[in-house]
Amino acid sequence: MSKYSVVITTFDKRFEGYLVPLVASIKRSRPDVEIIVMVNGPCNAPFDQVFRQRILSYLADYSEIYPTIFPNFQSLAKLWNRGILTATNDFSLVLNDDLAIHDRFFDLFEGELRKTTSSFRINDSFSHYLINKMELIKVGFFDERLLGLGEEDGDFFWRYFERYKRDIPSVTISGIDNIQSPLADPGYTKGIRTASKYNREFILNEKYERSVFGHKGMFDYKVRKRMDDVVQYPYEEYYLKNRDRV
Repeated sequence: MSKYSVVITTFDKRFEGYLVPLVASIKRSRPDVEIIVMVNGPCNAPFDQVFRQRILSYLADYSEIYPTIFPNFQSLAKLWNRGILTATNDFSLVLNDDLAIHDRFFDLFEGELRKTTSSFRINDSFSHYLINKMELIKVGFFDERLLGLGEEDGDFFWRYFERYKRDIPSVTISGIDNIQSPLADPGYTKGIRTASKYNREFILNEKYERSVFGHKGMFDYKVRKRMDDVVQYPYEEYYLKNRDRV
């Protein structure tokens, strides 16, 4: 079985109620797994220095946990990209922070990982998914022009089909619950639930348009892309192929 890292995105309002029990449950089941924690900063507000101290202190009690803290608010696309790039393994299990993981989950997840070399969603969701780093490079990283939260999964899903002519598969794994917390940063304009209004408008009004000859993917109707994708992190593939030469 390929080794994997765990990537978690989080922010201050979900620290005690969500991140703390999530990390504890992961480390109870897999104490040696590498966890990359991407800590988002607040939107239009100063970073809470008490939270900074507390999260660093909490994570320091565990081995193999590596946090990155952004002083200012960043897109979920950037948190995902940077977290996956930071991970030392070719596979990353990417998790939202508002999840409950039970002991049996990792045995079942690793059983599915043994069967594949490709990315997959878990239970039809991007709240928890496995990503293959080389597939991410080939498809193109999550679009960081999506400056808030939302639509980055649908956009990637569409482009994955464009690249491989198949949808990202989904596997059914029990032992993981998506709580779908309503807690969100108060500083950005909301669209649907905690997603940002900006992201949805960018996707629907700028990057894609309706087309009967397009592909539906995760969108509500068939679309075609009308905005070219920018190559992000262009030297990452070079790094992966040549890092052993250093």
